[in-house]
Amino acid sequence: MAKKTKRRRAKGMGKKGQIKRTAGRKSAGARAKARRRAAPPKTITVASVNQNRRTIDLKGLLLLEEAEKYVYEVGGESGLKIFKYLVEKGVVEESHMARELGVEKLNTIRKELYKLFSRGLVAYVRKKRGKKAWYTYYWFANPDILIAALKQEYQDEIEQIKKAIDLNKVEEYYICPVCNRVYDAKTALENDFKCSNCGNILTHIDTEKVLESKQERIRELEKKIAYLNTFIKKK
Repeated sequence: MAKKTKRRRAKGMGKKGQIKRTAGRKSAGARAKARRRAAPPKTITVASVNQNRRTIDLKGLLLLEEAEKYVYEVGGESGLKIFKYLVEKGVVEESHMARELGVEKLNTIRKELYKLFSRGLVAYVRKKRGKKAWYTYYWFANPDILIAALKQEYQDEIEQIKKAIDLNKVEEYYICPVCNRVYDAKTALENDFKCSNCGNILTHIDTEKVLESKQERIRELEKKIAYLNTFIKKK
């Protein structure tokens, strides 16, 4: 009889003598997980986008030649036009955008928007229409990506110039006064200091002037990076 009692007790015990939880009782972790599943998903609305978008002077940003060039390389002339439109208008419903820009087919403007979207230059929120499974899409320009891309472009150029400066300090260069081809000292010597393209006599490049020109370019790029930083403001 005593053995049966011990077996019954053992069935109710876990490892190291801990009592097992009953099947009907959930752990704290399981209850928290259930609450997370039951919680309604956060809805992103057009109003919240307008409220939370950072205050950035996009018109001023597009005054940079490189900014327009970057958008143009991504979306072409039509993409640049759409981007400028969104900069001007803010958050815009796509069919309204198509009408204002004179685009007849909605799919046409969507293709252009997706080109910009693929590089992060624009973003969208969608709103369900009634009880049907149809959505209305609202698009807006995304300046953060453009600013980051331009800053990276400027920083990359600065690094390249610095490497060129280090090289110019130890190398001599020659230039053709006619076709502006540049030769290092070894190549110039091999060609008898004549241009291999037109045969004209090469001219020695003043290294000091070249270095000063490169330093000036670095200063110019650093000013542009500082200018970009002025567009980033706290919410």
